[in-house]
Amino acid sequence: MTVTLTIPGRPAPKGSRVVGTRRDGSHFTRESSRGAGPWAEAVALVARAHRPNGRALPAPYRVELAFSMPRGQRPKYDWPTRDGDLDKLVRATLDGLVRGELIVDDRHVTELAASKCWAGRPSAEGVVATVVGGTA
Repeated sequence: MTVTLTIPGRPAPKGSRVVGTRRDGSHFTRESSRGAGPWAEAVALVARAHRPNGRALPAPYRVELAFSMPRGQRPKYDWPTRDGDLDKLVRATLDGLVRGELIVDDRHVTELAASKCWAGRPSAEGVVATVVGGTA
């Protein structure tokens, strides 16, 4: 079973955790990327709407992700480097697919292909995700 979905918006990486201290001296951790949560939630919203028969695809999974990234005014390279490492973009997107219950758990992803390129225009920013379930 194959599901292809387009998630518009600015892809955000899932970074490392940052440790902080509260006024009372206790410690907490938070996501270092402020955009990771909203991005995963946007992915979850679209994923939830694309579940076949309202259910998750059967495991294992083959996932293809094609990110379209915003282009800065004067990029240093001819390819996107500024808005997150590809592996961290993948982590945040897979988390959204799990939250949206399109896939059961990202540990069941057995094949993964990911790429990122410049978006032709701001309205083209986002990711096209193809998820194939039951690939065993």
